[in-house]
Formats: sequence, C-alpha cells, structure tokens
Amino acid sequence: MTLLLDTQVAIWWLVGSRRLGGPARKLLAGSACVLSAASVWEVAIKQRLGKLSIAPALFRDRMIAAGAELLMVSDTHAIETAALPRHHGDPFDRMLIAQARVESLRAISADKAWRDYELDLASI
Repeated sequence: MTLLLDTQVAIWWLVGSRRLGGPARKLLAGSACVLSAASVWEVAIKQRLGKLSIAPALFRDRMIAAGAELLMVSDTHAIETAALPRHHGDPFDRMLIAQARVESLRAISADKAWRDYELDLASI
C-alpha cells in the first residue's frame, strides 16, 4: 500500500511529533510514502508567512531522504479538484485529496474533513 501524506502528517513525521501515535507510525514505517509537490508549495507559503520555520527545499529534501517519493501535480489532478464536493475549502487539502483519488493512493491525515470524501483514508 502506498500512502499519500497530508502536509501536516509529513511535518509531524519529520519532527517526530507525539501527535503521530503508535499505529500511525507503524503504518508510515511499513508503507511506501508519497509527498505531493503541493505540500512543498504549502510549506513554502507558510514559511514565507512566518507560520513554519522549515524551508521548503529542506522539507522536500528531508522527506525524500526519509524515503518518500515526490508526486508532481498534473492537469488530471487539477481537473479532479473540480469534481470534489465542497466539504473542505483549503486548496492544498483539496489537491491532495484529488491526487489520492486519481492515483488510487491511501491518504493519511488528521483532518476530520477528509472523512467526508470518497477515498481510502487512514485517519490519525
């Protein structure tokens, strides 16, 4: 099984946050993991706004070094966002949900709004 990581989950994984419990850590350790380029963009914006201290290139590089594969955003992913119900207004989350659906990936997120979408979801 391949997991598409929500940006927040990816950050928690990198910093060893306690917010990721044992079951989530076990799932991450035993699965191939994918990081969306949209997450790198989200980190870039939040770093620029002063909400995150990690630089986007460092975030990307550390995720790849940890074993995650980088998933680029395609036109098919963008088109899928238009088909999604408006349960979630965050454009980054909507893109990640669309990518998980298009690529048939299992998503992992702590965001309860993701549960309202039709996708394979591992909740934290």
